[in-house]
Amino acid sequence: MAAAPVFTATPNNGAFNAVLSTAMTNTKAFDGTEAVGTNFALIFTAGADGSRIDQIICRLSSTNGATASGTSAATLVRFWINNSAANTTATNNQFLGEVAIPATAVTALGTTALTTFPLTLPNVGLNIPGTYKIYAGTTVAAGGTNIAIAVSAIGGDY
Repeated sequence: MAAAPVFTATPNNGAFNAVLSTAMTNTKAFDGTEAVGTNFALIFTAGADGSRIDQIICRLSSTNGATASGTSAATLVRFWINNSAANTTATNNQFLGEVAIPATAVTALGTTALTTFPLTLPNVGLNIPGTYKIYAGTTVAAGGTNIAIAVSAIGGDY
């Protein structure tokens, strides 16, 4: 007998628009053991019965609602899935992927079209176990004046 399809029951957008502006330390940029701050953010926590993430996107933003200007630095936003234990222990994290953000001239975010940079997920989304977490961090500071990168995960809980 075929299994019945399973759908998410409750939307879960995680830490909608987590803002990253500084760089992770070199050694921690490879294992996701950075402390949460302006360089590393918790962007999603799965519900008790697990979750599905349909999309993870990055876009240029500003720090604390300030006016962003100048040219952003080229950087990578890296993602790790964590087993709900301390992310400062490397064996609790698994590298999930990365998104390249090119250097971009920013004039006024209110008048500039904001390009989104998606993390490529399988066509069926990303199913994660209950209470697992997704973290994101930048390898190079965003640059410019008050420029940051906003990261969002869009999905739902089972």
